Amino acid sequence: MNLGEQILFLRKNRQITQEQLARELGVTNQAVSKWESGQCMPDIQLLPDIARFFKVSIDELMGVEKEEREDALLIRIKNALDAAKPGTEYAEIMKLVKALHAIAWVKESAKEGSGMPKLDMDETIEHAIDSEWGFSSVSVPKFTATMRRDCVFFAGGERMYLDDTDAAKISRLLKTFADRWTLSVLFSIYDRTYRNDSDFARFEDVSEDTDVEVEQVKSIVAGNLSKYVYVSDDKTGVRIKGEYMNIPPILSVLRPGI
Repeated sequence: MNLGEQILFLRKNRQITQEQLARELGVTNQAVSKWESGQCMPDIQLLPDIARFFKVSIDELMGVEKEEREDALLIRIKNALDAAKPGTEYAEIMKLVKALHAIAWVKESAKEGSGMPKLDMDETIEHAIDSEWGFSSVSVPKFTATMRRDCVFFAGGERMYLDDTDAAKISRLLKTFADRWTLSVLFSIYDRTYRNDSDFARFEDVSEDTDVEVEQVKSIVAGNLSKYVYVSDDKTGVRIKGEYMNIPPILSVLRPGI
């Protein structure tokens, strides 16, 4: 990646316009456009300012490869997250995992005979970060990555052996959510509560979301979902228990493949 491509990538990752970058560096929009298109390069005296703005070294800005500790990338990621504004850490982590999925997808699609559409790396990363994504899955030996909208899952090469006890637990869970109305109620509760730890989904709102009568919603909550949810003290609302909040996102990723 040359200097212009690196500036383009860093700018899009920061989600700023050419005009905003130009203003920060005291140059014109046209200058930034010419850098990114490769028509010309920034003045060498600007490199420290560009690197400082994007919080990278000049070597990283120039794409210079250097020998590093095996965990150097992980350290840089950790440092970047440590420097994130309070309250934005998990949003930054989500940007990272979405970008990683997009990178894996583009690299695999570039292989001869992959049968996958050839995509531009920067645009694909941008679309992934903005959750402008339907469904995609990359599966190669020892690596699987799946993304649907705002949900991303990775799996490595570990053997996924299930003993009888684990198999029975998963079987019971799948039987619980095999009922259409139970599943609809679960997703409504999730959609109304995942943004805040203290939110409860009102039974009336869940009923409106799912076209299930209020009394039937309460029956599902007290029956099929009783293990996975808890009701508010005033008995007017319900939310999923913390240890089970991962279930709806996992199930949503399964949906296109069923």
